[in-house]
Amino acid sequence: MILSSARTLLPTRTTRLRFLAHTRHIVGVMLPLGAAVGLLVALALYCLAHFEPWVQSVGWRTRLTLLLPAVGLFLTTIWLRFTGLGEVSLGADLDLARTDPYGAFPFLRSLGKVVGCALTIGFGGSAGTEGPGKWFGAAMGLQYHRVLRTSANYLGIVRRLARPPLVMARAGAASALAAVFRAPLSGALMAAENHGHLAAESLIPCLVSAASGYVVFSGLMGYEPLLPLPRGIPTLRARELFWALGLGLLCGLASTAYLRAKRALDGLLRKSPLVWRGLAAGVGLSLLAVPGHFLFSDLPITEGGGLDLVKVLLQGGTLPGHAMAFLGLKLAATALTFAGGGIGGLWLPSLTMGCALGTAFDGFAHLGTHGYLTLVGGAAMAGATNESLLVPVVFLAETTGQAALVVPALVATTVSYVVVREGG
Repeated sequence: MILSSARTLLPTRTTRLRFLAHTRHIVGVMLPLGAAVGLLVALALYCLAHFEPWVQSVGWRTRLTLLLPAVGLFLTTIWLRFTGLGEVSLGADLDLARTDPYGAFPFLRSLGKVVGCALTIGFGGSAGTEGPGKWFGAAMGLQYHRVLRTSANYLGIVRRLARPPLVMARAGAASALAAVFRAPLSGALMAAENHGHLAAESLIPCLVSAASGYVVFSGLMGYEPLLPLPRGIPTLRARELFWALGLGLLCGLASTAYLRAKRALDGLLRKSPLVWRGLAAGVGLSLLAVPGHFLFSDLPITEGGGLDLVKVLLQGGTLPGHAMAFLGLKLAATALTFAGGGIGGLWLPSLTMGCALGTAFDGFAHLGTHGYLTLVGGAAMAGATNESLLVPVVFLAETTGQAALVVPALVATTVSYVVVREGG
């Protein structure tokens, strides 16, 4: 009796075989893929971190610093035109990947897009490094899939390691995003999510690959969080949730304004050839960079993803009027960058816009929350502009190490998401 009861507790043969298959996929595919991508992303970000100061030093020596964004966007569109890449959209590639992963992320073309991102971001365009990370990680995942598929013709054991190409692309992207954001869970969810829906079949591979990539990346680059807070978060009370509700509404309206500005600029600039479009938008970027250089002591308001600006906002002391100016400049610069043919990620710029709005909201209402609403605003606007509900909340908790931000961020993100969705 006891023996038969014990046998019922043991897994069946089918269950054991499935467990063995999952273990093979984790150990033989996802862990090595994540580690390789994490290593390469660390090297790429190290190079980009040295490329940007070199570009700035050239600008200072030639007294052409303010023209660098125009030069960068012009070079980006020249690169896209003469390499045959043409107009590039990460969103369009992600949509295509659901039916044709190899068509969405061919290796050499993806590397070409990464170079375009480096030109856009390195010279001062308003775009985030998560964009090239996602392209590069997905392309590496598909290259690994191609190697496994070819090896399976000669080695029978490799056939058991096969995974669908879309899963491999998402797993590679998860590893890259985990490294860029220093947040493995956020990277995995962002790679597995598409238009607010999580792909269940990709979730476990993405989680494993993201964890592996994060460990390798952090071992080389350090474990400092992406958004370290200079001081703690106030105790969560009903009042904080009420302010998060109002801030979410404002972030939804600001996100709608950004999306409409982007569409309007797209319609205006699309009448011109790609290269001239890049030059025209680049001149606009150079003009938008003027206030940061002359009025705010070379603060990079419009350049790059905006993490330097976010860290300044988190220090406190920013006047509400200045924060609103930062929001307007960053919104216009981001819309111009993408409408003009620049390429990169939208997540970090939208996070920066939301942080500026949260800082202004805190200042106008005299709340004195010391960075609390700054971060909640960042999560709300990132979620609204990127059509994501879950990822911004997890991202905020991981990148700050403050789990207390989850509830107010969830409230604000939900409201902003609904405002954008219902506003068309």
